[in-house]
Amino acid sequence: MNSPMRPLGDLNAAMRDLDLSADKIRSLLDEGKLIGFNIAVKETTRKNLRVLTRSIEHYRETGGKESLLLEWPEIFSLILPGEKLFVRSTIIQRSLNCDREHVQNLIRAGFFSVSKKGRRGHDGSAMVTRQSFEAFLKGRLQ
Repeated sequence: MNSPMRPLGDLNAAMRDLDLSADKIRSLLDEGKLIGFNIAVKETTRKNLRVLTRSIEHYRETGGKESLLLEWPEIFSLILPGEKLFVRSTIIQRSLNCDREHVQNLIRAGFFSVSKKGRRGHDGSAMVTRQSFEAFLKGRLQ
């Protein structure tokens, strides 16, 4: 069974999907032709870029001639559909296309408001407020 496409891809996925160099992908992000986020724990270190899959698809469909015109609520709903007030850290991990440790580092750095701490075992993932996840992404829009 096919799983749904991830809402964000890393820089390598964008390079592969568009057959472009890393520098060109960064340039397209700067120009607003692609929508991306820096999910690095420390913004002052090397960027850890994620590119909105829908913006990659749009770029391919239009040959890069048109920018994808989406308002923030539409962008965020592509990354995290639904209206739940709390989000499991495993869902954030999948949404950001990163590993569990990266999400834990973001939690430890205080980017997310946690309503339930994570623990080992079944149903042990941390619960994060949707609002804090959204604020983090909105602040990291490239």
